[in-house]
Amino acid sequence: MFVLYDNFASVAAQKVRLTLAEKGTQWQSVEIDLRNGEVMRPDYLELNPRGVVPTLVHDGQVITESNVIIEYLEELMPQPALRPEGALARARMRGWMRRMDDDIHRATGNISMAIYIRHAHLKKSQAERDAYFAAMPDADRAVRQQAAIALGLDAPAFAPSLRAFSMLVDEIERAVAKQDWLCGDDFSLADIATAPYILRLDMLAMDTLWSRGRRPAMEHWWKRVQARSCWPRVMHDAFPSAVREQMRQRGEEARDRIVDALGLE
Repeated sequence: MFVLYDNFASVAAQKVRLTLAEKGTQWQSVEIDLRNGEVMRPDYLELNPRGVVPTLVHDGQVITESNVIIEYLEELMPQPALRPEGALARARMRGWMRRMDDDIHRATGNISMAIYIRHAHLKKSQAERDAYFAAMPDADRAVRQQAAIALGLDAPAFAPSLRAFSMLVDEIERAVAKQDWLCGDDFSLADIATAPYILRLDMLAMDTLWSRGRRPAMEHWWKRVQARSCWPRVMHDAFPSAVREQMRQRGEEARDRIVDALGLE
């Protein structure tokens, strides 16, 4: 039995849901409310001391960190295969997975908070916000999020995060210019690890980074990703429609600033 401590909007949790679905297996999902700080409950911190999702419990054993979890699932259930054949292709797959962890995950949090999530925090009292961030195990993350709430698109981390994504979509464009998937002809953990971050951009109306012929190979790759049979159920449709609408609205409000910052026409 797989038990996944999950959140519908977590890009890291989305990787695990997509992998489980691609494997055709069943799992029990335990939704963790990130906005209300459920990841900082003592019982959850016993499972995941970093206070993040996802956490996978399999036959009583706890596995954390999304990329570790999806490789664990691949080892456990090697068919259908989500690792490419050959040492070089697998090294490249892990390179993509590491790329997401190195700076893209942080950039996603910075952009999401500055464009969209901050508005929910601004409805709370200062005392509530102070208590929320005081309980957060990652002090650096707390500082960045507080700055994004206060300053929005003018937060210090926002512009560097935009540049990180601009570089990423260029890398995807080059990777899929002559092949269907990031590591070759077959869908792999590299595509799974990357797709949730592009979904976040798309939902925040930041598809301007690749649409209108800017990055055509990437745009076709993104369409192929969304055409996976399990994609609607575990990814797009997992978001309540009201949340999707709010994210799009906030993204559209920020679009002109983003286009100017990246020099897009």
